[in-house]
Amino acid sequence: MQMSQRVAAAVALRELGYKVVAKPIGARIEFVDPESPAAGKLLPSDVVTSAGGKPVKGPAGLRRAIRENGTEKAVPLAVTRGDEQVEVSVRPTRGPQGTPVIGVIVSQAADIKLPVDVEIDTKGVGGPSAGLAFALDLMEELGRDVDHGNRIAVTGALELDGTVGAIGGIKQKTIGVEREGIKVFLVPAGENAAEARRYADGIRIVPVTSFQQALRSLATLPPVRQD
Repeated sequence: MQMSQRVAAAVALRELGYKVVAKPIGARIEFVDPESPAAGKLLPSDVVTSAGGKPVKGPAGLRRAIRENGTEKAVPLAVTRGDEQVEVSVRPTRGPQGTPVIGVIVSQAADIKLPVDVEIDTKGVGGPSAGLAFALDLMEELGRDVDHGNRIAVTGALELDGTVGAIGGIKQKTIGVEREGIKVFLVPAGENAAEARRYADGIRIVPVTSFQQALRSLATLPPVRQD
């Protein structure tokens, strides 16, 4: 099971009252833009454990460290690469939204022991952006009425503490939701939600920052007319 699925299972099972043993260990590199500052310095499957001398427990911590570092100097990163511990320095650049970035897609890295066996069939689709959807669907499968009869679309990376993180490709995802005739789209709050709204023709964009907020938003969602 991919790490994003295990994280989603841990978050969902905790919400349902199960005892889950889980320890965040860093931000796992899923993809490196070959034209970015991180190219040639970070590799897929690297785990960043500290940035700028501060411990990194997950994607949010890494993004925060990069923002605080700015673009005027390189940010030192402690990285677990297989069985090795390495140090790299990457100088952030300005991303499309103006915030400092290093050009990677990251997910939660963690040691997790689940109290029950969980299998999620992704039909070969990978990546961390389905974490929130995995967790919500697992709760539905275990008997919790999550969608309350609404047909919804969901995207968002998920961290062990329930934080919903930003994802890539939000424009394409929003257009795909519209083509499917779905009227409600849960997305990470902030830049993702702002961009989704630019392409949301007749779609209700619901920005969320956490798994718990996503559950509350779905529970209080007004009836949605599906064409």
